[in-house]
Amino acid sequence: MANEAAVRATTSLKDLQKRVLVDQERRLRRLFAREQKRTEKLDPELGVMVSVLSDLSLRGGKRLRPLLACIGALCHDAKADLGPVLAAGVSLELLQTYLLVHDDWMDQDATRRGGPTAHVLFEKHHKSAFLGERAAILTGDYAIALAQAELAALPCPPRNLRAALAAFARMQVAAVEGQRLDLLADSDPELTYELKTASYTVLGPLELGAALAGATPAQLKSFEGYARSAGVAFQLRDDLLNAFGDPKATGKPRGSDLRQGKKTPLVSEALRRLKGRDQKKIRLALGAQDASRAQIDEALTLISESGAREAIEARIDALTRAALKSLKRPLMKPLGRSLLEQATHELVERKS
Repeated sequence: MANEAAVRATTSLKDLQKRVLVDQERRLRRLFAREQKRTEKLDPELGVMVSVLSDLSLRGGKRLRPLLACIGALCHDAKADLGPVLAAGVSLELLQTYLLVHDDWMDQDATRRGGPTAHVLFEKHHKSAFLGERAAILTGDYAIALAQAELAALPCPPRNLRAALAAFARMQVAAVEGQRLDLLADSDPELTYELKTASYTVLGPLELGAALAGATPAQLKSFEGYARSAGVAFQLRDDLLNAFGDPKATGKPRGSDLRQGKKTPLVSEALRRLKGRDQKKIRLALGAQDASRAQIDEALTLISESGAREAIEARIDALTRAALKSLKRPLMKPLGRSLLEQATHELVERKS
């Protein structure tokens, strides 16, 4: 970033967001241009893989994880050198893309961030669903390998780098564990969300940034209570946006979780509250890939009218209060704590 001192000095989350967004876009474009040039020399098809990865990574995205990594560093040291943290942000974005590519394939989603998912892009390129799916999985694998290579090359003290690499590995392991539980209908949804979402969306980035700034193990551990509450609230908000959000803002059609058969806490709460024909209508829509738009809309209306939507909003509010309460720790610097308090509202009150 051109002016890291200005980033350190800011007390405004919006100002920090803008600076991180510009920085990450520049770094990602530079990385993909380099990889495009390198891979096309080997084989044009490898260049296609980089193009798909670049398209998905640069197609929107709020760069939330690099932002939280910067805040994590500032929670440890208000004068932290954000250079290595911003460089590590690229690895966090690549980690997210890796998870999105695999998740979209598992869910057979056709749309992500307002455009085609990776396996759909490859299916069109190869004119084969078989090759498209396999090319997408390899692209996700390539993304995570690239993420690890970028992280290993960070210019920082060896002790800090080891701690950062460990934090990165923890978030990847937890996300995979969470994805595994997500496949099972009878798993504890909040545990699933803690592993699948809170790990790499909140806790991991905060720990990574703090580790690069030289935080101690005790300081890294201080993020855990906050991250669990804020991360689960983040995913519950995602459930509500999937059901009731504006597709132009979310980049996905309304009710896609319902169509895919995901028994989210929102759906489970509605099924618990509803009886008879109304409950049956939701069950018929749940997992029905061929359900009409009218069926999905009717099911979403029933879910909302059941009171399930308000119940999930109440749970988000409770988790948000718990997250904010956990920030009152002496191990956190006032600047970082203030930015994290502001970021909490960004996490749980977002519209996309």
